[in-house]
Amino acid sequence: MPKVNIREIRGKERANIMYELNVYAFRASPPLADREEWEERFKERKGVTSYALFENKIPVSSAAYTKMSQHVRGVIFGSSAIWGVATRPSARRKGYSRAVLSSLLQVIRDEGRPLSSLYPFRESFYERLGYTTFPLPIIAQFSPSSLTPLIDLGLEGEIELILIGDGYQIYRQYLFDMQSRVHGMGVFEISSDKSAGRNYHWVLLARVEGELVGVMLYNLQGEEVTEFNFRAVRFYYTKPQGRYLLLEWIARHMDQASSVEIWLPPYEQPETWLADIMVTTKSAIRAPMGRVVDVANIGGMEVGQGEFTVRIQDEICPWNEDVWNFTVQDGRLVISRGQKADQELTIQGLSALIFGTHRVDEFSIRGWGNPSKEIQKQMQNMFPLKQPYLHEYF
Repeated sequence: MPKVNIREIRGKERANIMYELNVYAFRASPPLADREEWEERFKERKGVTSYALFENKIPVSSAAYTKMSQHVRGVIFGSSAIWGVATRPSARRKGYSRAVLSSLLQVIRDEGRPLSSLYPFRESFYERLGYTTFPLPIIAQFSPSSLTPLIDLGLEGEIELILIGDGYQIYRQYLFDMQSRVHGMGVFEISSDKSAGRNYHWVLLARVEGELVGVMLYNLQGEEVTEFNFRAVRFYYTKPQGRYLLLEWIARHMDQASSVEIWLPPYEQPETWLADIMVTTKSAIRAPMGRVVDVANIGGMEVGQGEFTVRIQDEICPWNEDVWNFTVQDGRLVISRGQKADQELTIQGLSALIFGTHRVDEFSIRGWGNPSKEIQKQMQNMFPLKQPYLHEYF
């Protein structure tokens, strides 16, 4: 039997292990990614904790997380962005990734972070680890010429165009302001000033009477001057004027770009923005997933009226396996340990409940629990369906 050990990795050891495992797992090869360039980018990741599994002293599996805050139903919680989950081909199908992630979730809980999110390589694998799937972000594609009518509207407001390196702190403050309103939105706790300083994007700021009401990150891609793709990877606004000021700016590129690509949260409906816009949409990336790491510490979120008691099943995070009372006081969730429960709920079901991703009456079909119809009604009253949007890509 091989000797297996899981521990935290840091410094040069971490860079060596993560390079070897991640480059092979997530990039086409050969050739391998330039090591010096990769390590330079890796060093820019701040607030990172990494763990590795060693088989007979050889590192064969790894995972990492970055510190993140996340909004769920009116409360900003400490959360974790899990990434870099990779295993050598010779060590796959041995449960090593599961073991490393279990260790990492213990650390996340010990640091007082009750939530976790990630982008899966396979949803079913992470669902078995307690995660629930969020709605897909979308990419809207259309011609800039379809926005021509906006140029003649004389919209009130001002715009400012700067490189992201110069506007990064303004942009980041806007994200935190937006996070307070957007369910599911996660933002890294430590800023990426050095990465922003490479200036790979323009940032457009839209203001009305001095108030920042819209932000867009974009670049122009392609080789032919009149055939650029106007690619906006962030398109956020807090008022309708903000949206249309951003769109008007795009319209002013109709002789420079032949196509527009805007990355949007799943709740957006770009086909309704303007007549004859002729939008086509596709998914941006894999749908993110989220999980409750520590049931005891998700209280305080804004919920509807109701109450229920269930026994939570969570073999990955055994500290959650107990009877829990879910009650409401002054519109806020109160969680306490209970004595007895006839109803059972898996951690997948609870995660889907608090993030609002699935109807409660489908839990039994998904194998997420056996709540009675009365308890289902209480659960859905307390936790109405929502569309979480993660924001961060990692």
